[in-house]
Amino acid sequence: MICRPSERTLCDYQSFKDVVSGVDTEEILNLAKSHPSSDVSILIDEMKIKDGLVYNRQTGMLTGYVDSMDADSLFNSIDTERYLGKPATHAMCFMVRGLQSSVQTVVATFATRAITAEELYIRFWDVVASCELVGIKVRACVSDGASINRRFYKLHACDFPEDVITFRCINRYSADQRPLYFVSDTCHLMKTSRNCFENSGANRNSRRMVVSVPNLPLL
Repeated sequence: MICRPSERTLCDYQSFKDVVSGVDTEEILNLAKSHPSSDVSILIDEMKIKDGLVYNRQTGMLTGYVDSMDADSLFNSIDTERYLGKPATHAMCFMVRGLQSSVQTVVATFATRAITAEELYIRFWDVVASCELVGIKVRACVSDGASINRRFYKLHACDFPEDVITFRCINRYSADQRPLYFVSDTCHLMKTSRNCFENSGANRNSRRMVVSVPNLPLL
């Protein structure tokens, strides 16, 4: 059994530091001071959040609206009405994790509703630029196998056109123009495979992974 923190403990954690939307430059600077010139990977994950607005007593503003788009993408979008004044339903988080250290912290969060690969492209490189400018070397990007992430990978195909599958790109914010690798989250892929087989013909009954063919000899 896992003992979860009480509601009071969670409130203390929440009040310890204000959660800001966008790139948390303060957290990145603290990370650069405690672990200078560290090699890290950036983990990308989109989480479902409660659809609603929250009143911030410190700033006196309502928070919870979609803010994942830049101005150009917003006004060039055909379906602009689905972004303006709409509460966010998901949070796109960027976590920095050390490759040779125990660093593990969230450095950026964006409120989203239906993020696209192009928007993810802009936000990802904003995070990479903030890390590289303070000496944190980004070596890889780790994410699950969602369709948005796969399209995001393909946007970097022009860096290495000889690659049949896009698994790397050039880190344009690094001084030595070193490659940055795209890695699929193996644990998440295994969990997805398990859930698909579990829900195949049973449980939620949402899959048909096992198909029985009559009169087929067993090998």
